[in-house]
Formats: sequence, structure tokens, C-alpha cells
Amino acid sequence: MEVSKGLTNQKERSKKGTMREESKPMTLSEVHHGAREEFLNEPLGKLIGRHATPAVASMLFMALYQIVDGMMVGRRLGPEALASVNILYPVFALLAGLGVMIGVGGNARIAVLLGAGENRRASRVLGLIVSLGVAIGALASLLTVALMPRILGVLGTTGGSLGMFAGEYLRGFVPFFVFILLTFILEQSVRNDGNPNLASAVMAGCALLNIGLDYVFLYTLNLGIIGASLASGISQSIGALIFGWYFIRKTLHKQSGLRFARPEATLRTFRTVAVNGSSEMFNSLAAGITTFLFNRMILTHVGALGVAAFTLVQYLLLVGMFVVMGIGNGTQPIFSYNHGAGKIHRVRGALWRVALLCFLVGTGVFALITWQIETVAGLFLPGQPEALALSLEVARTVRWAMFFMPLAMLGSMYFTAIEMASRSLMVAVARSLVLPVIGLLLFPVWWGPTGIWLTPVFAEGFAVLVAGGCLLAGTETKRSRHKEILMTADQRA
Repeated sequence: MEVSKGLTNQKERSKKGTMREESKPMTLSEVHHGAREEFLNEPLGKLIGRHATPAVASMLFMALYQIVDGMMVGRRLGPEALASVNILYPVFALLAGLGVMIGVGGNARIAVLLGAGENRRASRVLGLIVSLGVAIGALASLLTVALMPRILGVLGTTGGSLGMFAGEYLRGFVPFFVFILLTFILEQSVRNDGNPNLASAVMAGCALLNIGLDYVFLYTLNLGIIGASLASGISQSIGALIFGWYFIRKTLHKQSGLRFARPEATLRTFRTVAVNGSSEMFNSLAAGITTFLFNRMILTHVGALGVAAFTLVQYLLLVGMFVVMGIGNGTQPIFSYNHGAGKIHRVRGALWRVALLCFLVGTGVFALITWQIETVAGLFLPGQPEALALSLEVARTVRWAMFFMPLAMLGSMYFTAIEMASRSLMVAVARSLVLPVIGLLLFPVWWGPTGIWLTPVFAEGFAVLVAGGCLLAGTETKRSRHKEILMTADQRA
């Protein structure tokens, strides 16, 4: 019902916009209708619920398909195949990092421009980030094909079944890099255009298609691990095509709101997009580096079975991470629109509400891991008692990170949404690289394998302190500036 309502409202807004354009050019006062009016004036609780719920739903579907994908790989092909998926994560993190920089940085800029009533400039930024996504995706595919043996060698997967699985999985993904980037970029753009239900419906449909294709390729056609990567690539490509057609249709019919336009290829726009998305890009790249370090450390102290156990527990953490990412994606326009319009009290009101929501999510995932890890491990790796025991050991320690991870993630996303890139980058650097590296260098020396499992808890906990410090520093800076303005006004009086 909510999807139907969202689609109906969007159609009504589109019709109204078309009528305005036929009669006369839109004025600044008319721009305040539709999505902008909603973000700037509706009650925050209602607004957060309306936009976060479909975003969380779509991210949960994405988490579901990744979990089911891993489950099918583990059950069908065994622990080493499951470990190979995690071994390749640094490669996908590099691609995702570039996509995140363009998608998050560009869409944050688009939302700020829409909040300020500059629809035409927002559409030109959309044209820019789509062009960049296509170019980077195509280049990444070519480089991966050319350097694949060297990539697998650096990751330590040459030779043996682990290397075979990793090579096949990566080869299946290469043709779809462009579509994967475009899906990420355009999904958030559709949300910025005031149509969160459509974005969520498409992502949910892609996730369900991925699960169905996983079964067909792995079990019916017996394609091996390359079938899992083909299933993901095909489903993401369909999502990109649907989102692309959404904006093509709006452009052809000259509907109001966000649509494709000639790219704003200025140095200033490039810099704004890159700076806005720099923390998220660094977050992804650092996650790839730390995953590489984690894998190397686990292979040294525990072996390939340890990588499989750690991967299994990460799938459960993925549920919490994706819910928080959904909340961030859904509420990003709320922060950006109100920041662009100068409504700081609404930005702060949204922040504390979203922070509470994220903490509750972390608590729920902690409970899930505590009570259901044995059942979940049995679903992934049936008949593997050693892997099951190791997974339980990892989960008992890593689960505590869920009390901190949601708030640390929110800190970085919030600063990006209000275009405070330096603070967002500071949180990202601490959370994704500096603190994990410190933990991996020290804790395994002191406590062995247990030290490896403690590292995520340490990193997320201290990252929350960094985010809190950045937030307090920003508040104090604003207060000082306000006092200076008042003192200057008194002196002039």
C-alpha cells in the first residue's frame, strides 16, 4: 500500500510539474512544492519514518541476498569457497570506494542544491556523476581483466582450491562493474527526487531475483562459484536499467524535479563531489585494506577455516550494517535539504532521533548474534563441527562491536550529508584504518587469535568517541561564532 501511495504521489507531483512548465517557467516559490516542501516542513519523526523505512527495507533485501548467496556457496561448495568470497573483498572495496565517492558525494550535493531550489544545477550534477560512474566502471573492468593473475597473487590465493574459487568468482563479476556502480549512484538519486518507495521496490526486486538466480546457477545448472557472481551481476544490471529509465523518461517528458542534464564538468563541481564523498570512499578503501590484513592475520594464526568462520560472523554483522546504511540513505536528504535551507534546528532534531534509532538497531543485532549464532552457522556450513565451534568463539567476542558500530557509521554519514567533509573523513580514517591497524598490530601479539576478534570492538568503540568529539567541536565553534556576531552587533550599537 505504501508503495502504491508513493507512486501515486510521485505521479501527481510529475503532472503538476508538467502543467507548470507548459504554462510558464517555474519560479523560486513554485520550487518549494513537492519533495522540498516535504523535507523542510513535515514533522521530523514522520519524515524519518517515511524515508528510512523503505530505505532500510531495500538494504535488508540486499543483506538478505548476500547472506543467502554466502549460505548457498557454503552449503554447495564448502568452507574454502565461502572463504574465497571474503578474500576477494579488497577488490570489490576498491570499486565500491570509487562508486561511493561519486554516489554519496554527488547525491549529497544534489540534495543540498534541491534544498536551495536550484533544480537545474542539481540535474547537471546528476549528469556528471552518471558519466563518471560509466567511465570508472568500464576502466575497472579492463584493468581487472589485464591484471587478474597479479591481483590473485597479491591476495595470496594463487594455487589450490582457494585460488581457483577466487579466480572464478572474480571473472564472473567483471562484465557488470558499470551496472553495479550505476545502481548505487542512481538509487540514491531517485530518493533525492522524492521517490523512496520506488527505489526500495527496485532494490528489493533485484535482491529476490539474485536469490532465485543463485539457486538456478548453483544447484540447477551446477555452474559452480561463478554462478553466484553471475547472479549478483545480472540482478544489479537490471536495477541500473530500471533506475536509468526512470530519469530518461522524466528527461524526455521534461517533468519537474531531478532529471538528466548536460554534465556540470567544472573543476569546482568535481572537487565538491570528491570532497563530499571522500570519507565514504576512504571508508570503503580502508575496509578493503583491513579485510586484507584480517585475512592474512587469520590465515597465519588459525588457517583457512578461521577465515570462513570470521566471514560467517560478518554476515550477521552485515544485517546491522545494512540497516544503519539504509537509515543513513533514507535520512540523508533530510539532513542535506534542511542544511541547505539553513534550518539547523531541524538538522539537530533529526540527528538525535536517528542516533537513538541506530543504537536500538545495534542492540537488536547483538541479541540476534547471542541467541542464534549456532543455528545460523549450521545453515552456512552443515556437517562442519570444527567450523561451527570456531564461529561460536568468534561471535562471542565480535558481537560487542554492535553497540558502537551503528553510531560510528552514523557520525561519518551525518557529516557528509551536511558537507562537513573533513570531519566525516576524520571519523572514517579512525574507524576504518587507524584503529583496526593498531588493534591488529598489538592484540594478536598479546592474546593470540582472541586479539584478532577483539580488534573490531576496539575500533568501533573508539570511533564513536572520535565522532562525538567532532560533533562537540562543531557545536562549540558555532557557539563561538554566534557570540562574536552578537558582540560585534553590540559594539556597533
